[in-house]
Amino acid sequence: MADSFVLEAQQYLNKTYGHNSEWVPLAENGVTGGLMMEGLVRAFQIDHDLEYVTGYLGPATINTMRSLKDIKKMDPSDEPSKDVKLIQCALFCKGYHAGGITGIYYTNGVNAVKQYQEDAGLTVTGVIDWKVWQGLLSMGWFQLVPGGDPTLREIQRSINTDWSSVIGVQPCEGVMSRNTALSLVGCLQGALGLQEWIPDLASVVFGPATQSAFSRHSLYEGCAEPALVKIAKYALYFYGFDQREFSGTFTSGMRLNVVNFQNDYGLTGLDGVVSGQIHLTTMMSMLTSRGNPNRPCTGGDTSQILSRLMCDNLKAAGYNVIGRYLTGTVGVGAAERPKYLTPEEIKNIQDAGLSVFPIYQDGGYYADYFKISGRGSYDAVTALRTAAVLGFPEETVIYFAVDFDCMSYQTESLIIPYFRQIANAFRQTAFNTKNYKIGIYGPREVCRLVSAEGLAEYSFVADMSTGFSGNLGFPIPSNWAFDQFDEFTFEPSPAFPLDKVAVSGRDGGARKNDADGAVTTAAMLQAARSKFTRRVLSALGFTENTGIDLEFEVGEQVLPPVAGGGLIIRPTVKEMVTVPFGDDSFGVISIDTLNGEIQAGLSETISEIQGVSTEASVNYDVSGILTDVAYAVRSGAMQYSFTINSDGSGTFSISIGTDDLQSVEGVSGTIGIQIDLDIQFTDSTAYQWIEQSETVVRIVAYVSLALLGIAQGAPSLAATVGQFLLEYFKFLIPVPVLGVKTNI
Repeated sequence: MADSFVLEAQQYLNKTYGHNSEWVPLAENGVTGGLMMEGLVRAFQIDHDLEYVTGYLGPATINTMRSLKDIKKMDPSDEPSKDVKLIQCALFCKGYHAGGITGIYYTNGVNAVKQYQEDAGLTVTGVIDWKVWQGLLSMGWFQLVPGGDPTLREIQRSINTDWSSVIGVQPCEGVMSRNTALSLVGCLQGALGLQEWIPDLASVVFGPATQSAFSRHSLYEGCAEPALVKIAKYALYFYGFDQREFSGTFTSGMRLNVVNFQNDYGLTGLDGVVSGQIHLTTMMSMLTSRGNPNRPCTGGDTSQILSRLMCDNLKAAGYNVIGRYLTGTVGVGAAERPKYLTPEEIKNIQDAGLSVFPIYQDGGYYADYFKISGRGSYDAVTALRTAAVLGFPEETVIYFAVDFDCMSYQTESLIIPYFRQIANAFRQTAFNTKNYKIGIYGPREVCRLVSAEGLAEYSFVADMSTGFSGNLGFPIPSNWAFDQFDEFTFEPSPAFPLDKVAVSGRDGGARKNDADGAVTTAAMLQAARSKFTRRVLSALGFTENTGIDLEFEVGEQVLPPVAGGGLIIRPTVKEMVTVPFGDDSFGVISIDTLNGEIQAGLSETISEIQGVSTEASVNYDVSGILTDVAYAVRSGAMQYSFTINSDGSGTFSISIGTDDLQSVEGVSGTIGIQIDLDIQFTDSTAYQWIEQSETVVRIVAYVSLALLGIAQGAPSLAATVGQFLLEYFKFLIPVPVLGVKTNI
């Protein structure tokens, strides 16, 4: 909602700083928020001659604020101050009535600052000091927001009361934020005398110095460590325990909460952990998601294909369960190597007395992966069939990865829909013949939200990524089975990378795979070809409703014909064991996205195609579709052609293939897919276009760009011609030409 005082501040700032080349004009709409606060910081940086004018309230800007002289109540006859005008603007933007933008710090302004100081938990003086500057120009808010937690706000205010001189002024709106979560480690370092001033909480870690200092302290019922006890109480509340008393006394109620925390987080019984007391390992788990990386564990996960000797070494070191990947490769270029499970490796693991839990991750480390149409369905079918081929027993849990700093809005818009697709596939007995269960690998809050929707049986928590927003300040999900907390090199020769994983006991992994799970090289090659086919057709828009069996079988599938407007179109999908074109064939473009990026040449081609399609009045995100296709192929090539047949019909073909399945799927071999669209013209008006073969080839290329990924470049075409063929090609099914999807 627009506010007249905020509007006044926007107008003042634009008028005062608009002449400066480093000023970014503010919208004069009376609405406060992030851009408005950036404008205030930018004005401060200009006024105080900071080297970099960014609008970012960073260490250099805060240190400048700390060097300023305090501003006390002025006399009405005093000379107006530019700094006071900025403070008055900031007060308006934070919801405090400062009187006006006068530059005179008088009664209204003093009262407004006092109210801010009260809300923020600061000493109420009415003096503009650096804490007033920092808080008012920050992105934080200091009044309870709708939906905010009053108890959390009480903690936030208390943190400012005790530790703002060390960590700066933190938000007090009753909402868990990154800074609120990080602040506890900063408070701890202040309490231990390790830090006098921390300009940037993002740099704070519970590192060796903090570990060493805290290891000299013990917190237990009746101990005399009030500052440390309060910090521990805050952490207990953050992590969902009913700790609502925040004095510096370690009470019996707090002891019970500590006992429950240790049980819930898998700490009970570990060396150095005393039930109901807080020593180093417990405190690290209370203040960071990974906890003490040096604590012992019985689980691990690795991308390394394990030999029998490696498995024996793991067992001898106390490991009982190992997470391994169902598919894929790891590394780039010459360093690339397979990471997928093999029957021989499963035998190595289980014969050594270990169990194995399967992980599916052929992406999932960036948000756009989850935007691909049908991604969840494809991943689910691939994982189900691979697990079955490898003989994983009934009701094995397969963990699907969400391996990036996923924000809450992305969880709602991308991750939950992705897991809904997975769940739909798992419910179909045709795919899930062994009643496999769904697990999720990801940050704490992502795991919790997905599980709360009933979409995951167990969670494999990515706690090692302490900076993930979904880990900071969030409790571990109640259904956690595995908790990844450290990575290191497992040293017994041969050495290999290993992640340490705490085990809750909820999922024991597979101790013995089914006897019929043994697979031959030929079966693995067929599975790899099938996976490639499903991924490519999924990227092209095929869904489970198209009537196409996405399981690889050499041969062809003739789809029902589609008729309309003078056209009869007969689509066919052919699957073959070899690439259906040569490197020097007409219209071929190579693809290499193994490193997770589109190569420069292909990127330029895709951009050109988008431009050409726009010229032809094709109003679809062609470049996005082509990018999906390129990522699906990974390493290979595509080709298109248009043939005029002797009977007057035309055949449009797009072919996709790779002779590098080793890089793509980790199995040596080749694969080809060809989609033919046989087009018969039954209307004489339509037929005349076939006589203009060169034009028809180009137009067909345009309207089929969503399938294609390549184009030969052509001049602009009359909109009527493009629209004519669009009218007919939009009937193509199941192929979603230009984004049009139709179910058979």
